[in-house]
Amino acid sequence: MRVPFGESQWRTIVVASDTELRRRSYFRRMAMATRALIEELELSRRTFPDWVADVIYPYEGPILHPGGEPFTVIDTSVDDAFADDGSFRWLSGFVAFAETAPRQAPQWRVLDRLRLIDLAFKIARPDTARHFGR
Repeated sequence: MRVPFGESQWRTIVVASDTELRRRSYFRRMAMATRALIEELELSRRTFPDWVADVIYPYEGPILHPGGEPFTVIDTSVDDAFADDGSFRWLSGFVAFAETAPRQAPQWRVLDRLRLIDLAFKIARPDTARHFGR
Protein backbone atom coordinates (compact mmCIF):
# COMPACT_ATOMS: atom_id res chain seq x y z
CA MET A 1 0.00 0.00 0.00
CA ARG A 2 1.39 3.42 -0.92
CA VAL A 3 1.20 6.04 1.76
CA PRO A 4 0.96 9.65 0.60
CA PHE A 5 3.79 11.90 1.78
CA GLY A 6 3.23 13.17 5.29
CA GLU A 7 0.57 10.61 6.22
CA SER A 8 1.03 7.64 8.49
CA GLN A 9 -0.39 4.29 7.49
CA TRP A 10 -1.11 3.62 11.17
CA ARG A 11 -4.12 5.16 12.86
CA THR A 12 -4.42 5.67 16.59
CA ILE A 13 -6.62 3.07 18.22
CA VAL A 14 -8.28 3.53 21.59
CA VAL A 15 -9.09 0.30 23.42
CA ALA A 16 -12.47 -0.10 25.07
CA SER A 17 -12.83 0.90 28.70
CA ASP A 18 -13.93 -1.56 31.38
CA THR A 19 -17.29 0.21 31.45
CA GLU A 20 -17.80 -0.27 27.71
CA LEU A 21 -16.72 -3.92 27.81
CA ARG A 22 -19.08 -4.64 30.70
CA ARG A 23 -22.06 -3.06 28.95
CA ARG A 24 -24.27 -5.95 27.87
CA SER A 25 -25.11 -4.37 24.51
CA TYR A 26 -21.40 -3.85 23.69
CA PHE A 27 -20.62 -7.41 24.81
CA ARG A 28 -23.44 -8.86 22.71
CA ARG A 29 -22.45 -6.95 19.56
CA MET A 30 -18.89 -8.19 19.99
CA ALA A 31 -20.22 -11.74 20.34
CA MET A 32 -22.25 -11.34 17.15
CA ALA A 33 -19.25 -10.00 15.24
CA THR A 34 -17.02 -12.74 16.60
CA ARG A 35 -19.45 -15.46 15.57
CA ALA A 36 -19.75 -13.98 12.08
CA LEU A 37 -15.97 -13.74 11.75
CA ILE A 38 -15.46 -17.32 12.94
CA GLU A 39 -18.00 -18.53 10.37
CA GLU A 40 -16.57 -16.37 7.57
CA LEU A 41 -12.94 -17.40 8.14
CA GLU A 42 -13.84 -20.94 9.23
CA LEU A 43 -11.97 -20.58 12.50
CA SER A 44 -12.30 -22.99 15.39
CA ARG A 45 -12.48 -21.88 18.99
CA ARG A 46 -8.83 -22.92 19.30
CA THR A 47 -7.67 -20.94 16.25
CA PHE A 48 -9.61 -17.77 17.00
CA PRO A 49 -7.00 -16.54 19.52
CA ASP A 50 -4.40 -17.09 16.77
CA TRP A 51 -6.37 -14.70 14.56
CA VAL A 52 -6.40 -12.16 17.41
CA ALA A 53 -2.62 -12.50 17.80
CA ASP A 54 -2.02 -12.35 14.03
CA VAL A 55 -3.92 -9.05 13.89
CA ILE A 56 -2.61 -7.37 17.03
CA TYR A 57 1.10 -8.23 17.08
CA PRO A 58 2.09 -6.77 13.70
CA TYR A 59 0.21 -3.51 14.35
CA GLU A 60 2.72 -0.71 14.82
CA GLY A 61 0.43 2.24 15.32
CA PRO A 62 -0.35 3.90 18.62
CA ILE A 63 -2.76 2.06 20.90
CA LEU A 64 -4.14 4.03 23.83
CA HIS A 65 -6.38 3.58 26.85
CA PRO A 66 -9.43 5.89 26.82
CA GLY A 67 -7.59 8.34 29.08
CA GLY A 68 -4.72 8.66 26.60
CA GLU A 69 -2.14 6.48 28.34
CA PRO A 70 -0.36 3.97 26.08
CA PHE A 71 -1.84 0.48 25.98
CA THR A 72 1.03 -1.96 25.88
CA VAL A 73 0.84 -5.20 23.93
CA ILE A 74 3.58 -7.69 24.72
CA ASP A 75 4.36 -10.90 22.88
CA THR A 76 2.45 -12.96 25.45
CA SER A 77 -0.65 -10.75 25.79
CA VAL A 78 -3.00 -13.14 23.98
CA ASP A 79 -1.60 -16.23 25.69
CA ASP A 80 -1.81 -14.51 29.07
CA ALA A 81 -5.43 -13.45 28.51
CA PHE A 82 -6.60 -16.91 27.42
CA ALA A 83 -4.16 -18.98 29.52
CA ASP A 84 -6.61 -20.41 32.02
CA ASP A 85 -8.92 -21.73 29.29
CA GLY A 86 -6.79 -24.18 27.31
CA SER A 87 -9.81 -25.72 25.63
CA PHE A 88 -11.20 -22.27 24.77
CA ARG A 89 -14.68 -23.30 25.94
CA TRP A 90 -15.17 -19.72 27.08
CA LEU A 91 -15.20 -18.68 23.43
CA SER A 92 -18.07 -21.06 22.67
CA GLY A 93 -20.03 -19.56 25.53
CA PHE A 94 -19.14 -16.05 24.40
CA VAL A 95 -20.37 -16.49 20.82
CA ALA A 96 -23.57 -18.09 22.14
CA PHE A 97 -24.51 -14.58 23.28
CA ALA A 98 -24.91 -13.71 19.61
CA GLU A 99 -28.23 -15.56 19.82
CA THR A 100 -29.25 -14.98 23.42
CA ALA A 101 -28.77 -11.67 25.20
CA PRO A 102 -26.69 -11.90 28.37
CA ARG A 103 -28.62 -11.45 31.61
CA GLN A 104 -25.71 -9.86 33.40
CA ALA A 105 -22.55 -7.95 32.63
CA PRO A 106 -19.42 -9.95 31.76
CA GLN A 107 -17.26 -10.94 34.69
CA TRP A 108 -14.24 -8.80 35.48
CA ARG A 109 -11.89 -11.76 34.96
CA VAL A 110 -12.63 -11.91 31.22
CA LEU A 111 -12.11 -8.22 30.47
CA ASP A 112 -8.55 -8.76 29.20
CA ARG A 113 -9.86 -11.27 26.64
CA LEU A 114 -12.67 -8.97 25.60
CA ARG A 115 -10.33 -6.00 25.30
CA LEU A 116 -7.99 -7.94 22.99
CA ILE A 117 -10.90 -9.14 20.85
CA ASP A 118 -12.19 -5.58 20.66
CA LEU A 119 -8.70 -4.34 19.74
CA ALA A 120 -8.34 -6.95 17.00
CA PHE A 121 -11.65 -5.87 15.48
CA LYS A 122 -10.66 -2.21 15.71
CA ILE A 123 -7.48 -3.00 13.78
CA ALA A 124 -8.75 -5.52 11.21
CA ARG A 125 -12.43 -4.65 10.93
CA PRO A 126 -12.92 -1.04 12.09
CA ASP A 127 -16.30 -0.75 10.32
CA THR A 128 -17.58 -3.67 12.35
CA ALA A 129 -16.03 -2.47 15.62
CA ARG A 130 -17.69 0.91 15.20
CA HIS A 131 -21.06 -0.75 15.87
CA PHE A 132 -20.08 -2.27 19.23
CA GLY A 133 -20.83 0.92 21.14
CA ARG A 134 -24.10 1.88 19.43
